[in-house]
Amino acid sequence: MLLTQRKGRIIFGRVGLIGISIFLAAVSATAEGLTINSPQAGGGIGWSNAFPVGIISLQTATNVAGPWSNRVNFFTSNSVAAGVAPLGSDNTFVRLLAVDVSTNTPNHFTNLVNSYGILETVAGKGQFMGDKVDNWQATNEGGFATNANLSRSHWAFADPRNDDIIIVDEGSSGILKVTPDGRIHTIAGTHINGFNGDGPAAATNLNLYWPNGGWMRTDGTFYILDTYNGKVRRLDTNGILSTLFTTSPMGAGRAFWIKSDESLIYFGSGSPASTNLNMWTPTGGVGVVRSDFKDLGNIMGDEKTGDLYVTDRSAYRVYRMSTNGTLTTIAGNGTAIGGGDGFPALQTGLQKPRTICFLPNGAGYFIGEHEGGIWYVDAAGIIHRWLAGDNVGTKPRGDGQWFYNDPTSPKVTKVRSVTLDRHGNMVIMENNYAFVRRIHFDRLSP
Repeated sequence: MLLTQRKGRIIFGRVGLIGISIFLAAVSATAEGLTINSPQAGGGIGWSNAFPVGIISLQTATNVAGPWSNRVNFFTSNSVAAGVAPLGSDNTFVRLLAVDVSTNTPNHFTNLVNSYGILETVAGKGQFMGDKVDNWQATNEGGFATNANLSRSHWAFADPRNDDIIIVDEGSSGILKVTPDGRIHTIAGTHINGFNGDGPAAATNLNLYWPNGGWMRTDGTFYILDTYNGKVRRLDTNGILSTLFTTSPMGAGRAFWIKSDESLIYFGSGSPASTNLNMWTPTGGVGVVRSDFKDLGNIMGDEKTGDLYVTDRSAYRVYRMSTNGTLTTIAGNGTAIGGGDGFPALQTGLQKPRTICFLPNGAGYFIGEHEGGIWYVDAAGIIHRWLAGDNVGTKPRGDGQWFYNDPTSPKVTKVRSVTLDRHGNMVIMENNYAFVRRIHFDRLSP
């Protein structure tokens, strides 16, 4: 029997699945009602009539009366989809909770906030803060990541294949990974500044020189902005490092984005501030797109439209750049003051915006501030404080707590990058002392 909810009425039933009794209920839905489709082996559950811009929480219990435990969340971007949750060997009761995170509901931001859970530190010991100073020790290799001093790292990404966290560790001239068991390893670079070949060669045999940018492709291929060598490198999934192209040293360049087919690359350059946005194509080589930025932060491209999203921390603005190079401000009023939580993003002062990250279902995007925290901007252009921050903290704050607990209390400092992993967890690179933080995409209150 399939289980549905129609116009608020919950209908229950039981389905046998590989010797397990699965009890299903659709808990919240669109006006037409969330429908659970046939369950599949391995815990797969399909649904239809979900919110087009929403979140599905798949929850389980050993008794229909609960208590219920959240197993996994999914962003929904259409009405029909499926997910997988780990199920026990005994009778398992399963339900789906659907929430709307579009601006069709006044509760969209609350629904998003309540879908995220615990804040934790993934990597970084935080003893040193020097710029372009190598804090890496050989004894860190294979040890716990929270016992390793990072070297003013600027980027952290999740590998979509295995959930490793990849860190661009600028000061140690290395690329690091943190495995799901919390161990840290070098995957590119020798921790010696310089150049000893373009490859292709084993990535841990080739020198990097203060890399300051990275980009993760959906298949796990990783790209490195090898800033002081003036090179863009490709780290293949087999551990081989090669060079895509060489240009002049990039100085303070950190902005970096690569189209998935490698037909277009944008990167920043300039000294002492990153004022130039450059473009590379296989046929046209390197050219300057614009040279009038004040100090580029990170960038994000849209492969469908060709638009590029640009943060300029010293202009206190976030822009959308069209394919002809025209800039349109989408957030920030050009100062560090004004507006704030619940105001239009264009009326709000940003504390040196440095990074931008979009939700996968089009609900909105996050802005990380170099001297503040993290904002969320919804599809209507209204800004909401996601995580409070400052420019003076020296240690992680708020670990082990719901990330939104005491939302006005600073929990991050000098945010460098914000990215999402394949599960929707938020990965944050922050602080001159260099910490990787993570907010779990996991509802705490079923």
